[in-house]
Amino acid sequence: MANYSKGAAYERELMEILGLKGFAVARIAGSGKAKVEEPDLIAGNGKLILAIECKYSGTKYKTVCMEQANDLVKFSKGFGAKAILAFRFAHCPWKFMELQEVVIKNVSVKKTDELMEIKKLIE
Repeated sequence: MANYSKGAAYERELMEILGLKGFAVARIAGSGKAKVEEPDLIAGNGKLILAIECKYSGTKYKTVCMEQANDLVKFSKGFGAKAILAFRFAHCPWKFMELQEVVIKNVSVKKTDELMEIKKLIE
């Protein structure tokens, strides 16, 4: 499966999970190809709005470049949403990291890092 197709499939997976938890979710197709960076998903439940950038890795780590992370923070602040990096490692459930401020380096995450689980994300 091509990288774009694989990424889109995982975005749809997270859409379904959030939908089952009471969120309205929109996928911004082709978000990585836009001239202005947009998140992969926007989700809200009337109390909480999330701007989510989804990342999949079949290895033990994943890195999000500083520019992409900061674009997510900027978009989220303008939208009134929480900026969320969502990581899906092979054979593991989704893990989440909230970005509250701009970052000064790439964001690297290991499969074994203790990140937020979905339950904590949607509290």
